[in-house]
Formats: sequence, C-alpha cells, structure tokens
Amino acid sequence: MHQPTTANTPANTGPASDPGPRASRFRDPRRLGIISLELLGTVGFVLFYFTVRGLRPEAIESSVQRSLHIIEFEQRLGIFWEITWQQAFISNSLALSSANFIYAWLHFPVMAVIGVWLLVRDIERFRFIRNVLVISALIGIVSYYLLPTAPPRLMELHGYDFGFVDTVHGAASDVNYPQPGPFVNDYAAVPSFHFAWIALSSAAIWITTTNRWVRAGAIAMSAIMWWAVVVTGNHFFLDMVMGGIVVAISWMLVSALQQRSRGGWWDAVLGHPQSGKKKDDGPSQPPAASPAKSAETGVQ
Repeated sequence: MHQPTTANTPANTGPASDPGPRASRFRDPRRLGIISLELLGTVGFVLFYFTVRGLRPEAIESSVQRSLHIIEFEQRLGIFWEITWQQAFISNSLALSSANFIYAWLHFPVMAVIGVWLLVRDIERFRFIRNVLVISALIGIVSYYLLPTAPPRLMELHGYDFGFVDTVHGAASDVNYPQPGPFVNDYAAVPSFHFAWIALSSAAIWITTTNRWVRAGAIAMSAIMWWAVVVTGNHFFLDMVMGGIVVAISWMLVSALQQRSRGGWWDAVLGHPQSGKKKDDGPSQPPAASPAKSAETGVQ
C-alpha cells in the first residue's frame, strides 16, 4: 500500500500554530483602532455629561422642597427607612468605612473596568450598553435642570434635621473622594446614576456571560451599591428607583431603535459596522429537492 510521504511536511502545522481568536483581537490594527475610537468617544461623552450637569445653577429652595415631597411620599408608602439603615451602621467603623469606600471608589472605576472588558470581548454589545448609558445620561440632564433635588445628607444644612449624616463629604469622612469643581452638582439627586449605572453594568455582565457565579457577583455588586448609597446619606430609595426606571426606559428605546432601524441611518448612531448593508440570507424558502438531487448537490 502506498504510504503518504511526510518528508516535506512543515514541523509546526495544525491548531497549535493558530494564535486563536482571542490573541488575534490584539494583533489586528484595524480592530485596535476601532476599540481606541470607541473608548475615546465614550470618555468624551462622560466628560460632556459631567460638565453640563455641573453648569446647572443651584436652586436650593426648590431642591429642598422636592426632597421633602420625596420623604412625605416614602412615609405614606411606609418605606422611609433610609435614616434607620444609616443609624444601624454608622457606629460600626468597619461597615461605615466600607460604605464610604464602595460609594467613592467602586462606581466609575468599576464601570471603567467592565466597559473595557466588554469592549475587548464584544464591541457590538459594548456599543449597545454605551448607547443605553448615553440616552439615560441625556434624560438625567433634563431632570437635573428641570427637577433639581437635594440629597438626604444636605437636608440638615437647610434646616430640616431628619438625622442624616454626610459620611463621604463631611468633615469626619475617612475617604478621599476627588471631585473636580466644574463637575460637581450637589442637587442632581434624581435620578440616581450612582446606583443605576452600576445596575446597568451588572446587566452588561449578565447578558455577556452565562457563568452563574459571575452573574451572582453582578447582582451582588448592585445590591452592595444600593446599600452603600443609602448608608452614606447620598440618596433616597426613590432616587435610585427613578435611576433604574430611566436606565430601563433607555434600554428599551435603544433596543427598539436597533430592531426597527437595522440597516438604516440610525445604525451609524448605534454603531453597527454593517450600516446600510442588508445581510444576504439567500432565498427565503428554496424549493424542496429529491433525495437523489440532494446527494448530487451536497444539500443537507
């Protein structure tokens, strides 16, 4: 029997020499360029958001009155528990330090890490989440300008002492929370994106992986941020609920626009690389072939 010769066969062939899709992600200059542009564009928008938010002149009286309405509404619902939560942990130095650290350092740094991970792993999914963030931020800016609201920690300063303590920004704070002056707006409490954008980050993780432990960690991340935001006196429950609603509406809006405008002008905004091109799926229903014909043509 004739044996195939192997004398001229290269030594390094087969799957072992293939760098694989993950390695190729970092070797494709075009992909790296797209990633860089996406990252720079997102950072640029976030800076724009904070700048516009910070330009809103203070409207202290109306902001405080709006917070009093929130407290009254929560009291009617029987859920005005924020001060109880804070008092339960404020005497525990470890718990309070943890809450301060979580509020200050596990918000945008965590969002940045998740964003870069998602950008490298799945650009299309990153674009979807980024666009949800953009839409929610624009809604938030409108709310901050039309409906400024004071956070719980500032109520005592304006003559309404419910017992809230400013644990992050106050003189006794044990955490360094840098906030550039032009970005600060103390009366941009509703909606609360400090919670809602972490919830969006959790959703991004959930739809990107099926690992149950990673998903559980994503849920825990949002729950812990909810706890920290309340314990530090930065938001009422209703602030965070409104933040979640705004993100949910933004999610549905972006999803609907994708479904209805696939291949249209909105693709350029949503960031689809196949903008304006319809995928060629072939005939919708080819005619049935006989078994003999299928065997000849290779149709399965």
